[in-house]
Amino acid sequence: MLRQLSKMRGSDNDEVDAADDGAHFLEAEAADIMCCASCGIAEVDDIKLKECNDCDLVRYCSDECQQDHRPQHEAMCKERVAELRNEILFRQPESSHLGDCPICFLPLSIDTDMSMLQSCCSKTICRGCVVANIVCQRDKRQDPTCPFCRKLLPNTEEEANKNVMKRVAANDPVAMSSM
Repeated sequence: MLRQLSKMRGSDNDEVDAADDGAHFLEAEAADIMCCASCGIAEVDDIKLKECNDCDLVRYCSDECQQDHRPQHEAMCKERVAELRNEILFRQPESSHLGDCPICFLPLSIDTDMSMLQSCCSKTICRGCVVANIVCQRDKRQDPTCPFCRKLLPNTEEEANKNVMKRVAANDPVAMSSM
């Protein structure tokens, strides 16, 4: 293990370096303390180690140690950066008990003011999709329609209730629970 440490440093005097830095490395390993990836100096009160800027897997005591260790660490670092990027990109948001918006597929907010039940199709649409639909139709000077089924929106509460009753007659459980 000591010989491996001295080889990692690329030192000419293996025995001296192994004895000096190996002691730091063994003490740190025994105490479960983070060590500099290049020279093996343990993190203690007066020595603060800095994480690798990209992958956060290794730590260094100085910029010089980071530059010295870079060729050995570069391949592993690039691999870890790719893993972190994929984690961020492909992490699925946790869904709520209300389900997802049928247009953008984002989880519906627990706050019911942030979503809207459409009386024509009994779909609950997030407020963002509703607003985007309104803006698009206003720009094109179209009559307001449902963002999901594209039917004209009811003008009165009576028309909305009539739409809900049609959905209830069709045995739609969402329409039945909204009554």
